[in-house]
Amino acid sequence: MIYDIFPPSQELESIVRQYVVINSLEGVESLLFLPNGCNFIVFNRGIEGYTKIYTEDDKFSIPKNYSVSVKTNKVEKFIFSNENISEDITFPVILAELTPIGYYKLFNKEASALNSSYEELEPEIIEEYFKDLYTHDSIDAELNYLNSSLKSIYSEQNSPHLTVYDVIDKIVNSYRFEVTVENLTKEFGCSRSTMERQFKKVVGLTPKNFIFVSKFCRTALAYIEDECTFKELEYLYSDNSHMNAVFKKFLGVSPSVILNEVANKKIQIYQMQKIKD
Repeated sequence: MIYDIFPPSQELESIVRQYVVINSLEGVESLLFLPNGCNFIVFNRGIEGYTKIYTEDDKFSIPKNYSVSVKTNKVEKFIFSNENISEDITFPVILAELTPIGYYKLFNKEASALNSSYEELEPEIIEEYFKDLYTHDSIDAELNYLNSSLKSIYSEQNSPHLTVYDVIDKIVNSYRFEVTVENLTKEFGCSRSTMERQFKKVVGLTPKNFIFVSKFCRTALAYIEDECTFKELEYLYSDNSHMNAVFKKFLGVSPSVILNEVANKKIQIYQMQKIKD
């Protein structure tokens, strides 16, 4: 899949991680999406198929209309209905990758509802906020339109400050993923059941799962993209055997095999794409 990455407007940084502009489906069968707590708004215009859990049989159909993608703690990949699907698609196709709390902040809906399927956007939402998408003369104009539309949706929610956002900030920036749920509950003065309930509601994952998948994603990218050795990795596992076991859980093979397959272009990693200047 040939695509470019663009940043959102500054006002949306807590909601939209980045925009993905797909220009071709060439090589899409080799593209993997590592779990990182995020998911997408898919502004579909002809894609027919599903996303599949890598190394497993679970599949999630992609709606023909605009939708929000499934939330999962597994590695995913795209599968399309036939080899000539690109002939039926008008490019570009735009996706908005949401932050872990983005779906909840935008739509004020529980993110756990996305654990088993895509969710189509309501026709009223599409008509009010997205009816002019794909009518502009440039990608910059399309993304400016999306920035404005998503800001309008968010402003109508009047969302309160989210404690979960503070917990995520602590997990990522203060503890660098080296913290237990028990320590977080003590620091934020709540029970484990309350924290887990709030995480499932806002993020769609438990705090333990969020820490596990986020640490794996960061570690995998550092190992594959930057070719860090085990001792150079910022987010350390207890030993090489532990890291091997985690990689095999997510990808079915050892880290060295994945590194070799990426180097030989047998596998692409979505998160390795850089934001376009």
